[in-house]
Formats: sequence, C-alpha cells, structure tokens
Amino acid sequence: MNLIKINDIRAAMSMLLLKDAFDAFFLEEAEAMTFAKLQISGRRNKNWYAGETDNDINEDVINGSSTGILTNLVRWKETRHIFFEYIKGKKTPDLFKVSLKADGSIAEVFLKDSGFYEKYLQEKPELHMQIRYENGTLCVVTGIYNKNFTLDKSIENAWDDAVVKWFRKNKVAMDI
Repeated sequence: MNLIKINDIRAAMSMLLLKDAFDAFFLEEAEAMTFAKLQISGRRNKNWYAGETDNDINEDVINGSSTGILTNLVRWKETRHIFFEYIKGKKTPDLFKVSLKADGSIAEVFLKDSGFYEKYLQEKPELHMQIRYENGTLCVVTGIYNKNFTLDKSIENAWDDAVVKWFRKNKVAMDI
C-alpha cells in the first residue's frame, strides 16, 4: 500500500475529471461534500437495462469482450461527468473521494513491464486506488486485495510502483 501526496493538484484533477486517464477503471464508490453530500455507488443496476438488446446498450457499458455481458461495476467514464458537475464551481469541495478498481486490461498495461504480470495472471488479486481530497490536500492510496492470504507482497509492490510511474509519466508532481 502506498500513500501518494499529489503536489500538482490541478494536473491530477484534470486527469481525473476532464481527461480519459481513469475512464477504464471501475468505480467502486464516489463521494463529495459541498453544500450537501453526494454518494455514488459503483454497483450497476442491471434491472435498468431490462428489455434492451445488446445493440441498445452502449459498448462502453459492456465488459470489453464480445460476450455482451454487463459488468457489475460501472466504469469511471460513465459517472465522471456527473461527479464533475457536482463539484465544479468557485468553491472547492470540503471533501471528495473516488475509489477505483482496475480490471485485467489495466493490470496488463500497468504491470506488463514489472516482471510480475504473469504472477498477477495466476493469483488475480484486485488492484485498487482511492483518490481523496480533504483540507486542501489530494492523496492517492493504492492497494490490492488477495482472495487467499499471502505474505508475498511482490504484486502489491509492483502495483504501487506502477501507479507512481504512471503519475510521473503524466507529469504529476508528488511525494510518496
């Protein structure tokens, strides 16, 4: 687990809210406190799509494969504009947090060159990232969830390092 303090808040917020940098991540939950509290659960309501054919459902909603199966979680791309509309304005939010989860395609991009991608494919841990703004400070916390207990932290360390490299590649100043 890494705690990354983002020094260049403007660049990171642009990546999160205006660009597609996080769009492929699944949204677990988002919360913002402005004049009132907004909470978004990332759980997809599959009943909403009842009666629609695969052609009616936007391809971004389907699990990247040709199976036509809706994902259990929504993608950040599906809710980013709603979250942005809620927090934009002259005043910054008192607090917001966005909890994201990577899927296999993100894991491949992030871990391919780490030497631990094959191990990831064997163990399939969940890769998580939480972005939190509070008291004028923006932080990113990375972590993983293994289905089975293990003392081996190699995949977790590879994920932590990959996220730091990704922010550096996107020219976001930070402290770890």
